[in-house]
Amino acid sequence: MSAYEDVLDWIATRPWWQQGALARIASGETIGENDYEEIAKSLFELPPAAPEGGWLASVTAPEAANDEPVRIISVKGVANVNRLAENQELTFAPDGLTVVYGNNGSGKSGYARILQSMVRARHRADILPDVFTESPGEQSGQVTFLIAQTEHVSSLGSAADPALGRVALYDERCGDTYINSEAEISYRPSAVQLLDDLSMVTAGVRRVIDAWKTEKSTPETLPVVTDPSSAATFLRSLTAKTRDDEIATATSCPHDIDRKLIDQVAEVARLRTADPGQEKQKLIRTADALNLAAGHLSGLDRSFGTAVHEKLRGLRESAKAAQEAADAASFTTFGDEPLASIGSPVWKALWQAAEKYSRVVYPNHEFPHSDDGAVCVLCQQSLDGGGAARLKRFHEFVSDTTAQDAESRKEALEAFLTALGRQPVESQPVAVAIAAVEQSEPGFAAKIQVLFDAFRARQTAMISGEQPTGMSVAAEVVTLATQEKDLRDQACLIDAADFTDRLTQAQTEENRLRDQIAMRDGKTLIESERTRLRKLAVLSDKFSETNTRAITDKVGELTKRYVTEEARDRFTRETDRLELERVTFRATKSRQGAGLLHKADFLNARAGARLIDVLSEGEKTALGFAGFLTEVHFDTSKSALVFDDPVCSLDHMRREAVANRIVDLAGERQVIVFTHDIGFTMALRKAAEVGEVPFATRGIERRRKIGPGFTTLKHPWTAQDAAQRVNTLRQEVASLRRDEEGMSEPDYQRATEEIAGHMSQTWERIISQVLAEPLVDYRALEVRVGKLRVIGRVTPDDIKTYDDSYSRISAWAARHDPHPELNYTPPSVQTLTNEIEVLDVWLKSIKKYQGS
Repeated sequence: MSAYEDVLDWIATRPWWQQGALARIASGETIGENDYEEIAKSLFELPPAAPEGGWLASVTAPEAANDEPVRIISVKGVANVNRLAENQELTFAPDGLTVVYGNNGSGKSGYARILQSMVRARHRADILPDVFTESPGEQSGQVTFLIAQTEHVSSLGSAADPALGRVALYDERCGDTYINSEAEISYRPSAVQLLDDLSMVTAGVRRVIDAWKTEKSTPETLPVVTDPSSAATFLRSLTAKTRDDEIATATSCPHDIDRKLIDQVAEVARLRTADPGQEKQKLIRTADALNLAAGHLSGLDRSFGTAVHEKLRGLRESAKAAQEAADAASFTTFGDEPLASIGSPVWKALWQAAEKYSRVVYPNHEFPHSDDGAVCVLCQQSLDGGGAARLKRFHEFVSDTTAQDAESRKEALEAFLTALGRQPVESQPVAVAIAAVEQSEPGFAAKIQVLFDAFRARQTAMISGEQPTGMSVAAEVVTLATQEKDLRDQACLIDAADFTDRLTQAQTEENRLRDQIAMRDGKTLIESERTRLRKLAVLSDKFSETNTRAITDKVGELTKRYVTEEARDRFTRETDRLELERVTFRATKSRQGAGLLHKADFLNARAGARLIDVLSEGEKTALGFAGFLTEVHFDTSKSALVFDDPVCSLDHMRREAVANRIVDLAGERQVIVFTHDIGFTMALRKAAEVGEVPFATRGIERRRKIGPGFTTLKHPWTAQDAAQRVNTLRQEVASLRRDEEGMSEPDYQRATEEIAGHMSQTWERIISQVLAEPLVDYRALEVRVGKLRVIGRVTPDDIKTYDDSYSRISAWAARHDPHPELNYTPPSVQTLTNEIEVLDVWLKSIKKYQGS
């Protein structure tokens, strides 16, 4: 298990805010006092949703991306950064080594600082706007990068993509982080350093929470209630764990409690001045009123109850059956009569009217009078021709038992309904009784009135023949009887001593009501105090959570496990490559109570010997470089590395070692080097060729009268090796070919002179780079005799080719003035093209001599 894996496994068991803080630290963010307070505030809120991949995504680069490397593709969209030109794009080859060359003041550092602000670096450099602009605009810039084959973008001014934390940057100041104020060169792997920094953040948050605990130690104002009382007991027992429903119960009140308090205050005042005898009579009167009300309800229940309804229904059914029988008899008897419906109620009404009229006009005769000479009392016509017989039949029908029975049953039903309709639902004595009870029991009248309304509805339904709604007042009657009995019992027991107890009870009830109202009105105060207690409880919990002991214990454990053994071995390997002799790591003392602080020191030197007194500036830089490469060793993602002028203060012997080491790294990951050193650029190119590592060129230049920050895809002429110069010559001649048409002779001549000058410089670069430089070992300042065989392989034809070409080129160059009589003509584009081919063929053939 690696140190990162060990840290991540352990930190994953810690609170989310420590995980988040560690992720921020790992991204290069500096967490200060203001951040401590923000982190402390977040502990009182619901934990935010973790970022995709979890809080530790930015520090679990290998695991989070399946060990996929992060590669930088470009920096673009730059605006208001130093004085860098806008609308430029600096690209990088995704594999191998990209060398970005720029002279001092070209804008190279501006681009490097943009990367430095987003990737992992031991220090941050401020990105300034153009200091010569009065009102610079908002800074912007984008870094595009690949994770596997997926392109991502991170913008300047926004939180850097956590994945960029896998990319590491080194510059000369990086080495300073390995030297403390006592000139001790210290090194700690970033995984252990993360926990050290996290311990500092945790301690800062702990200080903030401790201050908040002090602020929250004063209790809030609570409602004023009587003591002892249930309200006082509740307030004394209020804790952070008191639930909302418990507060709701303790502060709940009936909707009419304010009116009840007014009544209770009046009751207390009345009892203070009341006579026990009068009080006894009042109780008895109220009991009598309840008895009257209960009796009236029972009477209504009897008058309009189920039994009455059943009787009414029986009368209706009996009258209906009798009428149906009479109708049947009428139909049988008078079926052949001219008119129908004889015997019907209408017909009977007509017959009864006729009978009454007959008694007036024929007072001496029985009805119907049908003797000779009599006329029909209805139509005033003679009864001759069967009329008399018909009247007799009608009379016999009416006198028949069937018709009489129907009539009598109808009369009985009508009499019952009349009596039912006259039955009163309320009466004056009952209303007086209800009013008496209402005085001591508000709401009683409304409750009784609901029952009365129900009885009225039932009465109406029964009279109209509808089905009445079922109801029962048995429960209400029992309740009223119970209340009556209680009042009579109270009246029997009442005396002066009991009256005093009642006054005390009334006062207690008044206090209870006041407490209830105070609790209701003080609910916000109670909730505020509980909030304080909860915050104080959470503060205490979080204060314990911010104890740094666990972190510092882990720091000590990790340091012993990884730094003392593995890092010391890796650091020693790197320093050996840089020829830093007898330098190693030592564990010196504990840090923050548990961690081990290591420092670089001499191996087996005499006591008191200090590195700062012995090492040169270049050796100190080499130590910083070795420390950075040791960190890189622990990075399993093989993400990009960025070096910004890594050989400052290094002598020429160590530059080659650094170049070789950088190229070694470029063989396994993307490496970007920013430099202004031509010699170092050549060393990198040479090492890349030897190691067969892809080598890409980029340039940043300053344009006269405009400013810095213009990007190119190639190095400037002075920084190009022989092969690059041949390619540049081809591009120059191709450009001349495109522009030749329409050019004036002087312009064409000047163009050919410039190209010829570059050709002659290319010949000189070939001779120095391919033939001369291999003969000298600049590290040992000695001639490599074995390389003389390359000179021995150069043939007379090779020399003649060189002499002839160099002579022709020299004649075209601007440094030679053609004699006026020669009538000089500049070479054609094709001639220049041919000459470039001569250069290219000669260069390739000489390189073959080196490999044979």
